[in-house]
Amino acid sequence: MKNIIAVLCLFISTFTGAQTLKVVDVATEIAPATSWLEVIDSGKYANSWQQAGAFFQENVPEALWVSKLEQVRTPLGAVQSRQGVSRQVLSSIPQLPDGEYVILEFQTDFANKAGSIETVTLKKSAQQWQVIGYFIQ
Repeated sequence: MKNIIAVLCLFISTFTGAQTLKVVDVATEIAPATSWLEVIDSGKYANSWQQAGAFFQENVPEALWVSKLEQVRTPLGAVQSRQGVSRQVLSSIPQLPDGEYVILEFQTDFANKAGSIETVTLKKSAQQWQVIGYFIQ
């Protein structure tokens, strides 16, 4: 059974026609994503909401976010391993304003479910990358 958190990432499957931006330093994108994932890994779900970008906070109430993570993420257990498997750099995403976006996919083995894919969507805002979406399958 797939465990899915489809928060702000319903648009991921509609990326056809998205433009590719210039290549940027991958570490500047991965570090905010992995730091944010570590907050979730530690069970500090409210903190992950507080550290997310404004778009995320405006579209997902904190209580709903915490509740959904408790339902979906907590049962997966501790992270055994996490490895980046793909990176997509975009200048547009349907239903969002043009800007700088990165979609990172990680293959994650949880204690209770190996082979999961975590997708983290980031948007560059004020010269820093912020998480605006998260999806587990």
